[in-house]
Amino acid sequence: MAALPATSSRPPRAAGHARKAAHDPATASSSAPIVTTITKIVGVVPTLVWALIGGLLALALALAVRSRLAALRARRLEQQRGELLADVGLLQAALLPVPPARLGPVGTSAAYRPADGPGAGGDFYDLFALDDGRLAVILGDVSGHGRQALPHTALVRFTLRAYLEAGLSPRSAVQTAGAVLERQLGESFATVAAATYHPRERILTYACAGHPPPIVIGSRAIEPITVCSAPPIGAGARTGTRQTVVSVPGRSQICFHTDGVTEARVGAELFGAQRLARALAELGPRATAAELLDRVAAQTDSRPDDMAACLLCVEGGVEDAPTVLVEELELDREQAASDRIEPFLLACGVPRGEVTELVRSARTVAERSGAALLELRLADGAPEVTLRRDNVAFLHPPQVGRQAGLGATP
Repeated sequence: MAALPATSSRPPRAAGHARKAAHDPATASSSAPIVTTITKIVGVVPTLVWALIGGLLALALALAVRSRLAALRARRLEQQRGELLADVGLLQAALLPVPPARLGPVGTSAAYRPADGPGAGGDFYDLFALDDGRLAVILGDVSGHGRQALPHTALVRFTLRAYLEAGLSPRSAVQTAGAVLERQLGESFATVAAATYHPRERILTYACAGHPPPIVIGSRAIEPITVCSAPPIGAGARTGTRQTVVSVPGRSQICFHTDGVTEARVGAELFGAQRLARALAELGPRATAAELLDRVAAQTDSRPDDMAACLLCVEGGVEDAPTVLVEELELDREQAASDRIEPFLLACGVPRGEVTELVRSARTVAERSGAALLELRLADGAPEVTLRRDNVAFLHPPQVGRQAGLGATP
């Protein structure tokens, strides 16, 4: 029996290639179902949906463009705000002159620091020499901030300066400025301190209107009497009613400041006048106003208001302490009829037994003349009280006045 030819168990090469091609994922036959499915889905999407998708894409693009424009506008406004604040700062700097290092024998300095946040408040100051050899100090704070406060700042500063240069006392300058500026300030008001210092006589005279009194320290500090303080200029009340005269016989520092200095915060507390006096004493007799404000800034946590200070450094012996010589209080009829007089007299050291008669006499004079001026000389022992009418003394000190009936006759 003839043998059959042997057959190979392997599939033909061509068949193997066919099977490989049939199972290759890269072939078009394997992706055809997916393409077909997507094509069918796209084909059944309604035209309205396509329009909605297009609208959403257009809205997204519009929002992106608007966001970009808003960012550019905000950047431009921030730049303009910075330029405006810089301009306002320059304008305020023009209203805050740089005083000379000395005016005669007195060392002088002034400094200003804006509040935390936008600057350019209503603080102002001036230090200048008068024709008779005295020097004058003006310091104050106009309500408000920014450009709205600057015109009033200039108005108050130059008005007070004009009256001091004309020879008025600080109290008369503040009183006259108050009457002149009452309407011009509109809704604003200004707290001010005006002072003169006579280097030869070593006498400081100052008047405040709604403003903290100066700190005067030498071998010891004086304690200012703030009872019956005069109201601010523009507050709708008569001002310029208080004046204080201080003898400065030895080396001393006289610091005028705005309330932003003492109202800076140390935690929950105000910095206060006592801390300010300590800071001034720690800096020593050669201190400057800038150094003082830097010290206040370093010792406080926040400064919600602008700070300004003017500093006078008076040379002399260290053993001679400053003392208050005279306290003045001017009263019109309404003020004399109030309870303002008694606390003032008691704060000045007038014995209580003399207060009642002095109050009665002051009311009598104010009623007859329209105003009465109480002048208390505090230098030696018990205060000597003089009651004046129209700046002409007609009542002698208490021991003489009691014998004369305290000026009962006009």
